[in-house]
Order: sequence, then structure tokens, then C-alpha cells
Amino acid sequence: MIKVVSLDILDLIGFSSGVLFVLRENQSSETVKVSFYSFDLETKSIATVTKNAYLLTKFGSSFAPIAKQLGDYVSCDAAKLWNGHTFIIYSTGEIGVFDEQGNLIKTDDLIYKDAPARDVAVDKNYVWSAVPDKNLIIKYSLLQNRVIMRIGGDDSKTFSSPVSVAEYDGFLYVCNKLSRKIVRIDLNSYSVEDYKEFDEAVYKYVRVGSSEFVILESGVYLL
Repeated sequence: MIKVVSLDILDLIGFSSGVLFVLRENQSSETVKVSFYSFDLETKSIATVTKNAYLLTKFGSSFAPIAKQLGDYVSCDAAKLWNGHTFIIYSTGEIGVFDEQGNLIKTDDLIYKDAPARDVAVDKNYVWSAVPDKNLIIKYSLLQNRVIMRIGGDDSKTFSSPVSVAEYDGFLYVCNKLSRKIVRIDLNSYSVEDYKEFDEAVYKYVRVGSSEFVILESGVYLL
């Protein structure tokens, strides 16, 4: 593994030639200062980027009205839905859906068994989220406004405080904080297997082409 950065990472998203990440620079009782950077896979170098470059990558072309309405646009996770809308979710379970012009058209709380869901991965007309407090992941239908499937549970040996989900090529990758594993699920058969295991907590998995990045307890790594 190659350590990319070891500072306080608030967000990590992929783009065409690498990843963008947000660093917490300092924190006072009133404000949190952040800075935006890129890591280029070809040059293996880090460079500063503008806030707008980060927002465009995260939310798409309607980033300006979305970011204005959110206020806190860093700590949410976001994904583009099948219909061009943008789905966002915070770790509190609060969700929002914005149309292609950046208008907020839905807001709700995604709560399962009294526990908040977090993170988002799109699967056709559905989204997957993790529920860390219940050791499970859920498949949620926006059209039906309900959870239609869960995998795992309180006594699950599959998940151990799952904190994030990501979909690539028909597989769902679930990062587990306590077991320090990434679990991979085939979204056709729902078969489950261990994919990667680490010596410390793993919080996020991002793939760019054939390159893989993770956020671990000690920083961002290129696998």
C-alpha cells in the first residue's frame, strides 16, 4: 500500500484520473476550515484544487444550488440516481433528493429499526446504505419510499459496524469499522465474501479504473 495522506480526511471521491479529498485544517468553537486537494494517479502527486472543482465532481453540473441549500456539503455522501437526480445522505440518516436543476424535491430520514442509515450506493432504481448500529445494510426504494431488503443483523458475522458502501461492476463493497474488513456482495446472487482485510479500521473504499483507494484510521492509501 502507498500512503497518500495521513491528515484529518473529511471526504474522498474519485474522478477520471485520481481522487479528490477534503482536509480539515483547523477547528474552533465556531468554524471548521477545510482545504481541497487532488491526487493524480499518473504522477502520484498531490495538488490543491478549487472548492468548485470538488463540488462539480461530487454533485454534478447543478452543484451551485445544491451546495447553497445544503450548507454543509462536505460531510454528506452523494450519488447520481438513474433518472439524473442527485441523492444525498448524512450520517444522521437525513436524506435529500435534488432534480437536474438543483431544486430540492424530497427530504426525509432514512432510519431502520430506530437506527440511522449512512452512505449511498446506487443499484438500478434503488440505493444501498449501511446501518452501523445494527450491523446490516439496507436496500431502499425511493419510488416506494421503503426499505425492501436487508442483509445482516444485530448478531451478524458478515458485518461489524458497516460504515460505508460502494458499487462497482455489479458488486457492492461494504467497509466494516470493527472487523477492519471490506466485504463484497454480488448484486445478482447476493453471495457474500471477504474482499480485503486491514490492520486498522477501514472507513471508505473508492475505485478509479483498476486503482483502489481506502480511508483507514491512519489516512488515505492507494492499494
